[in-house]
Amino acid sequence: MRSAAVVAALVLTCGGTAVAAPAADPAPLWGAIATVDGLYGYAYDHPSRVSAENAARAQCERKAGRPGACTVRTTFDRACGAMATGNFGEWGVASAPTLAAARKEATAQCDGHLPTEPCKVLVAVCSGQPQKKK
Repeated sequence: MRSAAVVAALVLTCGGTAVAAPAADPAPLWGAIATVDGLYGYAYDHPSRVSAENAARAQCERKAGRPGACTVRTTFDRACGAMATGNFGEWGVASAPTLAAARKEATAQCDGHLPTEPCKVLVAVCSGQPQKKK
């Protein structure tokens, strides 16, 4: 007996016409960003949302030196996430298909809180895509 994966990869013949079996959806690759007091943690390419959230929170809490201090601000699957902050604690967070779009939306959200100076991206990361520097 053949496994479902082997059968799905076979080309079926129907009435003399070759038809490819439908491709399976790609496995999820989750990412997350967690923050507290200007500190952050992030994760990418995790198999589940919970795993990404836990990894981002743990990284942030190591930096903060306080267990339970960090909050997950965004999660994303095969996409990008960004968080921007302003000079008085205002912030914005977004996820989008590209790094540039996530950065732009997070900055726009933060700037919408009427900061006296333009907001700056604190962290931006993608999951399921090659990583680029901030």
